[in-house]
Amino acid sequence: MSRGIRLSRLFVVTVILTLALTLPVLAGAHTWRVNEVFSNAAGNIQFIELRECCGGNFETGVNGQMLTSGTRSYTFSGFSIPPTTANKHLLIATPDCAALPGFPTPNYIIPAGSVPFFNTGGDFVKYAVYDTLTFASVPTNGVHSLNAGLVVACNTPTNYAGTTGSINLGCSTLGDVDGSGGVDGGDIAGFVRVKTGTPIGGDNVTCAEYCTGTLAGDITAFVNDLL
Repeated sequence: MSRGIRLSRLFVVTVILTLALTLPVLAGAHTWRVNEVFSNAAGNIQFIELRECCGGNFETGVNGQMLTSGTRSYTFSGFSIPPTTANKHLLIATPDCAALPGFPTPNYIIPAGSVPFFNTGGDFVKYAVYDTLTFASVPTNGVHSLNAGLVVACNTPTNYAGTTGSINLGCSTLGDVDGSGGVDGGDIAGFVRVKTGTPIGGDNVTCAEYCTGTLAGDITAFVNDLL
């Protein structure tokens, strides 16, 4: 084999290895999905959560991509995403949402001029060209959010660091279903009605939502507050 052929092959191998080593860094933006959206009735408190869907690291190319709704758009910038992106979350929030006590530190803040970012009465939230969550409505009771697959559940905002929180804007004292100012025997009937799906006027549904993840967990938490 001539020296020229060996050098040509060495060059080709070098190029291939270089591309293979740099490809993960260049690949990075297409496996993030719209995972959760939350809003209060006024729309000033909203968050959007993206989740890396597929176990892919190096999905770091989010900055410069667009988040859009029917009337708003936001260009991601500022947060430097570490390369260990597999199954991580990105949290985007309005200023009033970010200011709530105990709310996880957002990775991105939507400017005040773009609030509300989406219409709770029907809209879509789209991440770049890769994923869109379209919905007819979003819960506005202050505790439930809309998740991927149009699943309604307790909100669970989670940022890139893995810090998770929960918002309950509709209740000042969990368990106080009748609004008397404290948790007592007068709340039992209302709690049962809410949990069996038959609330009546005066029952504060959000005060029966402990967001433990199970009915048994919510009952246990309510009983503990009663005792």
